Amino acid sequence: MLSRTFVPAALFLAVSAGPARAVYPPPVKDEAKVFSAGALEKANAKIRDIYKKYKKDVVIETYESLTAEQVKEMEKETEKKFFPKLALKRIDDLGVNGVYLVLVKKPRYLRMDMDLATRTTVFKSADRDKALGKFFASSKEGDLDGALLGMLDAIETSLKSHAGSK
Repeated sequence: MLSRTFVPAALFLAVSAGPARAVYPPPVKDEAKVFSAGALEKANAKIRDIYKKYKKDVVIETYESLTAEQVKEMEKETEKKFFPKLALKRIDDLGVNGVYLVLVKKPRYLRMDMDLATRTTVFKSADRDKALGKFFASSKEGDLDGALLGMLDAIETSLKSHAGSK
């Protein structure tokens, strides 16, 4: 037989525990299977380290292809307008406070963007261009793992250089 004090305490613990919280920052979402397991492990560790040091997110998502709905939308707008809107929508949907990168295999496209506060303070367009330059330099040589890790190093270097200017 349960005591009267035990039942309310058990109910309180069950209710207050609530659903499990998501891991943040989220790990690289590599649906397109672009990177090796080892590179993903290193990238996720680097992203956590960046978050701890600079309180900025780095969210990376890869997709094999766009959805049929996204393809229709892209055909209406062209890639040049579609992908920036997609990146900004994902930044908003995920609540990104930092850098967001989306890589799509079909059609081939890579887009990096930042939330407004980050873009105007600690990671500006020139910083984005440097990070993407690192990515493209390694990826042209076929080293996508190196491209990912080099890009993350460039992001951290930029954040570090602006750390005192917030």
